Amino acid sequence: MVLSVKNKENKIINILFAVLVAMVLLIIMGIKRAQSNSVPSDQETILNVIPIIPRNTEITRTHIGYITPIKSVNVLPNVSGYVQDVLVEGGQNVKIGDILAIIDQQEYDAVLKAAKATTAKAQADLNNADIYYQRIKKAGSKAISATDLDKAKASYLSALASLEQAKAEQNKAQVIYDYTVLQSTIDGVVGNVDLTPGNYVSPSGGALFSIVQTDPIRVVFSISDKEYLDAVYNQGKNNLFSDSKIKLQLANGNIYTQTGKFKFTDNMVDKSTGSISVYADFANPKGDLVSGSYVNVLVSKEFKNGFWVKQNYVYLTPKETYVYIIRNSQLVKMPVKIISEKDGKYLLSDNFGPNEYLVIDKVNNLPSDTRIKFKINSGDNN
Repeated sequence: MVLSVKNKENKIINILFAVLVAMVLLIIMGIKRAQSNSVPSDQETILNVIPIIPRNTEITRTHIGYITPIKSVNVLPNVSGYVQDVLVEGGQNVKIGDILAIIDQQEYDAVLKAAKATTAKAQADLNNADIYYQRIKKAGSKAISATDLDKAKASYLSALASLEQAKAEQNKAQVIYDYTVLQSTIDGVVGNVDLTPGNYVSPSGGALFSIVQTDPIRVVFSISDKEYLDAVYNQGKNNLFSDSKIKLQLANGNIYTQTGKFKFTDNMVDKSTGSISVYADFANPKGDLVSGSYVNVLVSKEFKNGFWVKQNYVYLTPKETYVYIIRNSQLVKMPVKIISEKDGKYLLSDNFGPNEYLVIDKVNNLPSDTRIKFKINSGDNN
């Protein structure tokens, strides 16, 4: 009986000892695992890097634009009458001053001739009144009374006023007569012409001709308010797009040969789209650009010493954008500015120094005194 109790006690002791040994072993293993996961400050770390090779890069942004004339006019008659001649056709190019049509002039010519005759008579009356007035003045007060002198002066002044009135009426008649000749006020192309000789026209009857300027011609497109503010900040409001080329892609896919010239931006942002309109003028000597059509506006800008990197090499946070580089064998966190993005890459502005390398491994927090070794991976360069 005593032996049986001792055997049980020995078994219990053995079990407790085994459990204790197991616990000690687990603790030792946990310590070793923790040590293997930590990086002592005196341990070397090998990181994969790529050389930083800046290049000049041209970035092109595409916008939807439409073509509109710089100038356009609707020609209306200022007088009523029957059309005598129509001297242009639809689609015809005209210059300033070219005659478009003539309204029957007989009535207005008669009024003008009558006004000229009235002016001639008034001129003759003035000449006579002037001669008489000068003669009276020379006769002197002994031969002519003061009353006669005053009457002569009054007749002269009245004749002078009549002449001025006659001239004004003649000028008015001349202006009205000139209105019978309809002329182009701009260089451009005439729209569809329905007018024919014999039609009766009047100022209340609407436009007889529409003319639009085609060379140069204007293209309107929109940029975001952010793009606008960035451009104003970098270049100033009066120098927008001074470092860019503005080209057009036509509906058939061809690139228009002429380069546009920035003119101005609209005076307000469209609240519904958050964009602002931009106006650029293009030479159009062959008439390839037609008002009302849509085009792709290609705005190209060359960036000096840009550096393309894959997007997963760049760290983005709400507060900063940065990459990790190797500088003097040390790991350095470096803020960067993204200029553009394309095909899964970012274009970064070149703020890098010589002999610096971009880290392409995911980097954990390392002690500042960690010794860094790096492996150059040229196959993943930009």
